[in-house]
Amino acid sequence: MTKVLWVEASPQGERSTSSACARAFLDALAETDGDVTFTCRDVWDPTLVRMDGAAAQAKFGPLLGKDHTPEQAAIWQAITDEVEMVRGHDAVIVSSPMWNWHVPHALKNWIDVIVQPLLSFTLDRKGRHVGCLGDGKPVQLLLTRSSTYDGTSPELVDFQRPYLEYIFTMLGYGEIDTLVVEPTTRWTAEERAQMHADALAVSREAAAAFATRLTGPTVDAPA
Repeated sequence: MTKVLWVEASPQGERSTSSACARAFLDALAETDGDVTFTCRDVWDPTLVRMDGAAAQAKFGPLLGKDHTPEQAAIWQAITDEVEMVRGHDAVIVSSPMWNWHVPHALKNWIDVIVQPLLSFTLDRKGRHVGCLGDGKPVQLLLTRSSTYDGTSPELVDFQRPYLEYIFTMLGYGEIDTLVVEPTTRWTAEERAQMHADALAVSREAAAAFATRLTGPTVDAPA
């Protein structure tokens, strides 16, 4: 059984194009590979631990030789549980809109939760980051933007895609595929409907390619 984690970064539910792309992707993936299960991590879930001041103290206290208080120990356990939940999946799908040239703050919080020294990354002798969470597993990014970030408008700077690709690479994940849907802003209902249909179609196509990465290359048995 292959376990796939879907990290949903839009708070708009059924109105979200990025979430709709993810659902189309996962449906197509299930049709291609019947031996797959999915977990949705809604980063807007109010029960998700927050990387606030108390969490920062829980993170850095032991690194500085300080024992956890009972409150900090509970926070750190929640952080550890989240990291281990991610580690327990065989692949990660992230669907996210672009907010102010970056990712929504709830997704940034989730990333701050799972990016932890010793738990999800460490350092080599030269001080370089070495991921110990991804273990070469595949990642699919499904990203939407209201404008077009194709380089024709130099004032539109993209911190969404490069940030996410860097983070998952740093955590030790393998090949990262990125599907970008842009621009999502269309002026008529007909144009919006066509954009939506096209986005779902390319998401389903991406799932077929992703399925081959879950199963790996076929190796002939020795004669």
